[in-house]
Amino acid sequence: MTAAIKRSSTKKVDDSKKDHQKSTTPTPTEEGTITHSLNGDTMSTITSSAQNSASGGGGPDNTTTTSNNNGNDPLDKTTACLPLVYGSMAFYLGKKADEYSTHRWTLYLRGPNNEDLSTCVAKAIFQLHPSFAQPVRELTAPPFEVTEKGWGEFEAQIKIVWKDPKEKPTLLTHGIKLYPPGATNITPTTSKEPVIAENYDEVVFTNPAENFYKQLMRTSVAPKVQSAEPTVQAAFKSYADEDDFQKLIEAQKFLEKELTAVKERMIFATTSLVKVEEALREIQEAKKASSSSRKSKSSSSGGGASKKAKTSQS
Repeated sequence: MTAAIKRSSTKKVDDSKKDHQKSTTPTPTEEGTITHSLNGDTMSTITSSAQNSASGGGGPDNTTTTSNNNGNDPLDKTTACLPLVYGSMAFYLGKKADEYSTHRWTLYLRGPNNEDLSTCVAKAIFQLHPSFAQPVRELTAPPFEVTEKGWGEFEAQIKIVWKDPKEKPTLLTHGIKLYPPGATNITPTTSKEPVIAENYDEVVFTNPAENFYKQLMRTSVAPKVQSAEPTVQAAFKSYADEDDFQKLIEAQKFLEKELTAVKERMIFATTSLVKVEEALREIQEAKKASSSSRKSKSSSSGGGASKKAKTSQS
């Protein structure tokens, strides 16, 4: 049984101005799959991909399944795909901010449309920067999220431990982002809008055990899970089939428009080439006609001189 994760890219952010929160990447202590959030670069069994617009963010997708065991053996020729979202959301504290607490942020793992991942997730382990009190947080029930206050951006890790102990844990690396593009801790934003760094991924399970497969399938029908932070829940993005379909339609229209423009440019270039060739042909024909005319005149003048010479001799 193997699990791989299709992923999108995130930005790696660090802040090294103060020692207690400079950018570091915590070292995993258990065996798992490490996902690096750098332009889609990945390691181990992770397959790189852009955000899957056709998934719709619902429950897991699956292919054909067969069952002839007690639920603990792998299902032959079976693949299950579990969509999930992980990221961080940061709010500037404004007047309540101080030197070491400029933002309140939440690091989270959730279903794309708030599905209950606890049907197949035994626990989520959040590993923060060592400067935080209790940098390792282990959650066995949803919502799988950690909320803290701080001033610096750093890389955190989320390790997903599955309910099937035969499945290796999946380890995600995420850069917590506090400042919008163009802003830093020296020139912080005063906006009340949250800074969101979020990723959509799909964990692919090959030949999962039958019981675990059923747990994966229950994520789409289990009750929805809400964030413990109302402001975070209100800012969560939804992933719906309609949105993806609309994006595909817009992309298709854009491509059709670009294709039409290219065809028009090609027609214009072809027409211009024909005109140039016709002009060159006319010039060549004019040169030939001029050359023939000069030769004809030269022949006529040469014959007249010869007759005059003969006349004078006689």
